[in-house]
Amino acid sequence: MSDDERQRLGSSGIFKVIVDGAKKLKRAVSEGDAELPPEAHELATAIGQAFIAGRFGDVHALGTPPFQKRTSRESFESSWRATLGDRVLTGFSITDAGPIDLAYVPGLEEVSQDDFVGMAQITFSTPGVKLEDEKAFAIAAVLLDHDGTVRLGALHAR
Repeated sequence: MSDDERQRLGSSGIFKVIVDGAKKLKRAVSEGDAELPPEAHELATAIGQAFIAGRFGDVHALGTPPFQKRTSRESFESSWRATLGDRVLTGFSITDAGPIDLAYVPGLEEVSQDDFVGMAQITFSTPGVKLEDEKAFAIAAVLLDHDGTVRLGALHAR
């Protein structure tokens, strides 16, 4: 993808392209859905629970030190509150979005691909939108190995 294409799509657009591409690759390579490693699934669960409770500061605390340094806790909380708007999240599901190339993820361009643990897509239901609905709110979380612990490396809304 060229720099012009990246600018035109913006970071959330790029992330959607990456997630969609990873899902297509996963379906093409495997018969069934792969599962996240247990530690990655636990982290994705903690992120989903924090989103439902509106505890975005807790999500920020789950990030790698570079993640936390890129965005202050206050800015992170404010941004995600604005992204959610008046949505009331009631439940969530976690799926493995498959492998991605970290070089194309904003903020992770310099992270070693060896640190990639998984990418979780966390889809949320609301009182008016079921998890299976195409309009369901979803986030993609890039999960990285940071000194032997699975941590959040990047988080984008879909």
